[in-house]
Amino acid sequence: MLSPTLHSDLVRTQFALHQSLLFRAAKGLSRKRLFTASPVQAAKRGKGDSGSGGGRSSGPLYITVEKDGSDIWRLDPVIKMLKEGAMGILPTDTYPALVCDIEARKAVERLYAAKDMEPTKQLSILVRNYADINTYTLGFPSTELGQDTFRLARRALPGPYTLILHASKAMPKQCVDFLTGKSKPRRTVGVRMPGDTLCQAVLQELERPLLSTSVHVEAEGELEIPEGAVMMDMFAGRGLDFVVDCGTRIAEGSTIIDLTEREPTLIRQGKGDPSIFVSDYAYA
Repeated sequence: MLSPTLHSDLVRTQFALHQSLLFRAAKGLSRKRLFTASPVQAAKRGKGDSGSGGGRSSGPLYITVEKDGSDIWRLDPVIKMLKEGAMGILPTDTYPALVCDIEARKAVERLYAAKDMEPTKQLSILVRNYADINTYTLGFPSTELGQDTFRLARRALPGPYTLILHASKAMPKQCVDFLTGKSKPRRTVGVRMPGDTLCQAVLQELERPLLSTSVHVEAEGELEIPEGAVMMDMFAGRGLDFVVDCGTRIAEGSTIIDLTEREPTLIRQGKGDPSIFVSDYAYA
């Protein structure tokens, strides 16, 4: 039997918890509808990180992992959340990426809304292997001079490259006007096969590509990688479900190569060596 003092303390604790829940409910109702928490985030709210290497008692799941993947098991909750339609931030071999399951339509809509992007903006996909590329694109064409672009790609991937290829019918119509419901066929797609242990681990377990867009902030005209806590704040209230933080990394954007024309064309020189595809470094 509880003593009078312990009973009094318990009553006060229960009352405080009740008031806290009422406050959270009222606060949630005041949010704009476009940026309300996702169903996945709502389900996780209040559960925290559960020992996954950091986190908060509510809001997005925050997981810290080692760069070398030695504690890759910490990513298990993230993989489960992505399968349930979550949207979150993963490290890659270039900039961190805001990602979601390519087949999760509601998550795709939230991803576009989170960065205030036009529905017609085409995003890249993160793939596991060449089988994914064969599924979601028409493959690697031969150049006008008979070059085998597949052979060139094998020299570059996995790595910090975005290869623009013709999209296949398997590619979901992500270029959608969410206000009118009118869709626009997507003829090309940027493909990334990251050479990053953590990102690849997630892709392998998900067993299909992720739709992605880079996460960065502008500083004096240049792009820099924000810290994990900063990224949490950047997308606060915008449906973010998780952040995977592997610490400070020196990174830059991917090198973008267009393989849909007669010859490989350099669109942007980044971290990857363009000479694998174009010897003269000519820009489009």
